[in-house]
Amino acid sequence: GVAREAVDNLVLSPGTTHPLDLQFPSGSVAGSGRAMLVVTGNVLSQTIDGLDGLLRMPFGCGEQNMILFAPDVFVTRYLQSTGQAKPEVLAKAELLLLTGYQRELTYRRSDGSFSAFGDQDPEGSLWLTAFVLKTFSQARGIIYIDDTVLNAAKVWITRWQNPNGSFRPVGFLHHPDLAGGLAGDVALTAYVAIALSEAGDATGAKSAIGYLESQLAALADDYSLAIVAYALARAKSPQTSAAHAGLLARAQTDSAGLYWGGQPAPPTPLPRYPAPVAVDAPPPGMAVVRPSRSAMIETTGYAVLALLETGDLINAQKAIRWLAAQRNAFGGFDSTQDTVVALQAMTSAAAGQRRDVDATVTIRSGSWQKDLKVSPDNADVVQIVEMPAGASATVESEGRGEVMAQFVRRYNLPNAASPAKSAFQINVRYSADQVAVNDRITVTVAIQFTPPEPLQAGMVVLDVAVPTGFVPVSDTLDAALKQQPKLKRWDLAGRKVILYVDDLAPSEQLLVSFQAEALYPVRAQPVPSRAYAYYRPEWSGETLGKPVVVTATG
Repeated sequence: GVAREAVDNLVLSPGTTHPLDLQFPSGSVAGSGRAMLVVTGNVLSQTIDGLDGLLRMPFGCGEQNMILFAPDVFVTRYLQSTGQAKPEVLAKAELLLLTGYQRELTYRRSDGSFSAFGDQDPEGSLWLTAFVLKTFSQARGIIYIDDTVLNAAKVWITRWQNPNGSFRPVGFLHHPDLAGGLAGDVALTAYVAIALSEAGDATGAKSAIGYLESQLAALADDYSLAIVAYALARAKSPQTSAAHAGLLARAQTDSAGLYWGGQPAPPTPLPRYPAPVAVDAPPPGMAVVRPSRSAMIETTGYAVLALLETGDLINAQKAIRWLAAQRNAFGGFDSTQDTVVALQAMTSAAAGQRRDVDATVTIRSGSWQKDLKVSPDNADVVQIVEMPAGASATVESEGRGEVMAQFVRRYNLPNAASPAKSAFQINVRYSADQVAVNDRITVTVAIQFTPPEPLQAGMVVLDVAVPTGFVPVSDTLDAALKQQPKLKRWDLAGRKVILYVDDLAPSEQLLVSFQAEALYPVRAQPVPSRAYAYYRPEWSGETLGKPVVVTATG
């Protein structure tokens, strides 16, 4: 079946009761359901506990690899500043940091820049190089970072600074929200200014800040405003107060707290694609870009960092609560950048907090009851309770302080999601349904990008399942990379082949084939494959393969 997960994040205040639905959707595979409640007194505990599983995505390109690196920098610094640096957690963080650092250097180019696929790309990426510079600079003092790498990156970055202090995009920009839209190069310039500031390059950062100050009044979207507000606040710009006031004026509120980025961006010019996809009547030649959840999380993260820099702790905490309510079951978010920014915001806010909680959490379902104690002594401990099958339950808190809780339901569905609702049409075919041991089958993957809005996909990840009992044949995957220019890299993750696609336009199609070899006799059941846009994970498509039988030779 196809795995599914439903997550509800709760903030349990004293005297509050929350209902929980223990039922699984109709049609789910019998006996596959599991429900649990995760309880902690520290907003970061769940994230720290799952450092090596923050994102359920592969770490295959120069940007995705940074998820092995950036979150651990923030968490390690938080643990050190709060006196919670337990040896086993630090050991895990150091291993991931060293692994991520060494792996990232493989994407470094001879000119000192970095790009998503290293020397396979025609040029370095300004954005990724700034991301690496910023994060490596923050890691100094935790692990060894070669200053030669940092200095070369700074020199390469400043080559692309315009006389007015702004930066223009260089290299493929996988991250669409930094593309600028009507804001031009403002968001990218703010990002680079923050990176240069972190790396101690006061000259390049000062010139960029001057440009941002001149553009502040004209910013029309929340993302640009949030990242510019953070850059200005870090630089202690005279325009910091104006940026802070603008942030608060655009803040939105829901039951979880404050957030930014929930409104569609102003209409932007519509690219000329073959067979563009229809949208709801924007002005002629323009497209209304609706915000993704990932972009909202990242925007709110930058807003929190700006609020913290200006000392607005009250509104920062309201936004932290909203961010905490968006996490997945591993303590992370949707993609690399939203997790990195949100986690930096959460660790920055938590470092100055006291763990003022002494509460009892009670979970009830019929005659079943479980009590959990959350106090300053165990506030950092993640407590997990398996929930009994049933129609409903309640969870309530009594005592002092707020407790974070996450209700998780995992189950399987017998079929993939309806193609009519998918942003990717994906079909995975096997050349035979019955073979002998040592025989090969050809796995053919056909996808078409059918987004709800006329936007390019950016980086696309194909998560292609190979039947149980088979192993992909490496040289046929290498051949596929040479035959299909859109393919940049392949990786193996268990029985999955991970294919990285540079970009797709609406309605564009892609066909990839490789071979897999049968290792042992087996009746392989259908396994799911998936395609998704890395920066809009909600844009995805999936399919179930067919059963395959492998018989013994002779």
